[in-house]
Amino acid sequence: MIDGVLYRLIMAVDRMQWGAEEWQHADLYMPDDPSPYENDAGLPCIMLIHGGFWKSSWTSELMKPIAQDLAEAGVAAWNIEFKGWSDGDEGVWMDTLSDVLRAWGQLALLPGIDITRSMVMGHSAGGQLALLLAANAERKPWLVIAQAPITDLMSADAAKLSDEGDAVRRWIGCSPEENRTLWDRLNPIEHPPVVPVLLVHGERDTDVPKGQSETYADIMSAKGIDVQKLWLPGDHYSIIDVASDDWLVELDSILQWL
Repeated sequence: MIDGVLYRLIMAVDRMQWGAEEWQHADLYMPDDPSPYENDAGLPCIMLIHGGFWKSSWTSELMKPIAQDLAEAGVAAWNIEFKGWSDGDEGVWMDTLSDVLRAWGQLALLPGIDITRSMVMGHSAGGQLALLLAANAERKPWLVIAQAPITDLMSADAAKLSDEGDAVRRWIGCSPEENRTLWDRLNPIEHPPVVPVLLVHGERDTDVPKGQSETYADIMSAKGIDVQKLWLPGDHYSIIDVASDDWLVELDSILQWL
């Protein structure tokens, strides 16, 4: 029985190389069984953007369990990869954003997907990318789900979030003092997304403190953006752990949009 489940999950995945570089790919997870959310236009789909402070050492494998769980629930999942920074290869923000936007564009070309109900979900640094996408992409997502997002690059840098405390400036390639205009350009808190946002954050998150989401919610709500807050009892990782109660609450909240 277990082997059969694993076989179905493997067979439901279609890896697509949408660019020439080895990391320019995404995995499409489709439900094996008829979905209650399918209509004449196709299945709703959620594009997944993993976290890891934009480092190349972290990959889309982080979001694979969520992709599988969404497919099991009847929702397609588009789990993307993108260019991250590494020692000696920093300041790659432009490549990162280009990859994310190209992957979002590729989703619209896939058969069987209802693009009008496509969403974006990002965790941690992936949440920052999801919020930027929603603010800048020509085709807006149905909903942005930002899980423990880095919403303010300035305060994240000041708080020295990440292993060595310098992940933001290594991704951007400079300090905020050297190019404040660029930092503002990449800072979600400076760019209202003009689409509904579901903020998800664990009360015990020490990697990206909940204050990042609270401040963003206050500022965006004041600008008239539809921001829904889902504060959960767990930490930075329980909200992407499909075996946790936190994820079950998240999944229920997401499915209510369908």
